[in-house]
Amino acid sequence: MTTRIVTDSNGRKHITNEPLLHPPKRQWVGLTDEAIWSEYQTLWPFHPAEEPRLAKDIAKFAHAIEAKLKEKNT
Repeated sequence: MTTRIVTDSNGRKHITNEPLLHPPKRQWVGLTDEAIWSEYQTLWPFHPAEEPRLAKDIAKFAHAIEAKLKEKNT
């Protein structure tokens, strides 16, 4: 449990361990094409001659997956 400081309606500050009922929304942060490509290369190394064609297709696929995740989670 996290300790935090809250302000009551009279402006007084109190320390509490009560959980947040509605945690603050976090902004969606997508992956860059470079981050996607780097992760792909880590998981599935391949012949470097295929890089330009594959990088574009992989990034396109990854961004489509991100869009679906964002749609479901925001």
